[in-house]
Amino acid sequence: MSTTEKQYFSLLRAALWGTPADTTEAIDWEAVMRMAQHHGNNVLLSDMAFRLDEVNQPSPQWAAWMRNEMRGNLMHQLQQKQIMVSAVTALRENGIEPVVLKGFSLAMLYPNPNLRQFGDIDIYVGLDHFHEACAVLRQLSGGYNWGKEADSGHQYNIEFGQYPMEIHRVSADVENPKEQAFYANIEHDGLCQHLQRVCYEGFEITIPSKEFMVFYTFYHTWHHFMTSGVGWRQVTDTAMTLHAYHGKLDLEKLRVWLTGMHLMKPWQAFGYLMVEQLGLPQAELPFYDISCRRTARKLYSRIMEAGNFRRDSRFKQSKPQQAGMGRKMHAFAGLFVDFVYQAKVFPAAAGREFCSVLKLSLRKFFKNN
Repeated sequence: MSTTEKQYFSLLRAALWGTPADTTEAIDWEAVMRMAQHHGNNVLLSDMAFRLDEVNQPSPQWAAWMRNEMRGNLMHQLQQKQIMVSAVTALRENGIEPVVLKGFSLAMLYPNPNLRQFGDIDIYVGLDHFHEACAVLRQLSGGYNWGKEADSGHQYNIEFGQYPMEIHRVSADVENPKEQAFYANIEHDGLCQHLQRVCYEGFEITIPSKEFMVFYTFYHTWHHFMTSGVGWRQVTDTAMTLHAYHGKLDLEKLRVWLTGMHLMKPWQAFGYLMVEQLGLPQAELPFYDISCRRTARKLYSRIMEAGNFRRDSRFKQSKPQQAGMGRKMHAFAGLFVDFVYQAKVFPAAAGREFCSVLKLSLRKFFKNN
C-alpha cells in the first residue's frame, strides 16, 4: 500500500468514526484529494482536513479548493432537499406514499449528513402507483427549470435543471430471471411490508426496512462493481448502514437474501475490506470470514483501479458519441471488458452476469434490427 493510500484511509476512518488520523508523515494533500475525488468522498475528507492540527493543515490553495467543494455540496444538497420535500408532499396529497432510496436515506446515517455526496433524488412508488406518480411529478410546481424526461424501464427519469430525480417502479434491474423472482420477494418485504418513518432535518420521510437498507445498499455497491465501477463512497455507504443498525437486524433474513441472490462470497470479500480498510468493527459485520482475504485483496486492487463510476477508464471514454452500429458494437465489446474486470475477482459471479446480460443484449439487438 502506498503512502498516499495509507493517508487516504487514515483520514477516511477518522472522518467516519471520530478517531485520530495518523499524521506521523507530512500529508500530500494533492495526492490524497485526487484519490478522494476518484472515489467520490472528497467533501468528507475536506471537512476532516480542517479538523487536524495546524501543522497538518492543507496549503492555502488546497484549503480554498476544499472550502469551495464543501460549499458547493451543501448548496447542492439544500436544493435537492427542497425538490425532494416538494415531490414527497405532492405525492402524499395525491394519496401516494413514496419511499426515499439511497441519497437522503443514507446521508442521515453519516456523522454529518451534509458531507455525503450524491447526485440523484431516488424515490420508489411501486408498480401500482407508478404512472400516477409520474403524472403528478411532471406537474410539480416550485419554479424549477425542467430538463429531459425518459423512461429507462425500471425507473422514470426527470431532470429539474441540474438536479435529476429517479422515480422507481422497481428498485433495481435484475437481469437473471430466477434472481429477479427472488428479488421481487425481497423488495416486497423491505419496501412494502416493513418500512421506517424517520425525520430528515425536520421533514418526515419513509425509508426501507433496516434489513433492506443494508441489503440494497450492498446490492447497489455490487451492481456498480459489476457494471460502471465502484468507489469507496459506495463501500462506505454499506459500512454506515451496518454501523447504524448493529444489533437491530434480522440476520437470518439477511443471510437468506444474500444466499438466494448468490451474494454471500462477494459480501464477505467487501466486508473484509470494510473492516480492514474502513475500520468497521468486526462485531458489526455479519458473516465475517477471514478466509476470503485473498479475494478481498484482488477486490481492493480493482476498486483502487476503477474508482467511482470508473471515470478514468480509457475504454469508457472511447464510446462513440453518435448512436449507430459503432455504438452498439462498442457496447458489446464492453460486455467482454466488464467480464474480464469482474472475473479476476469473482469468476463464478462474472460468468452468471455475463450470460444474463449477453442474452438480454442479443435479444434487444435482434429485436431492433
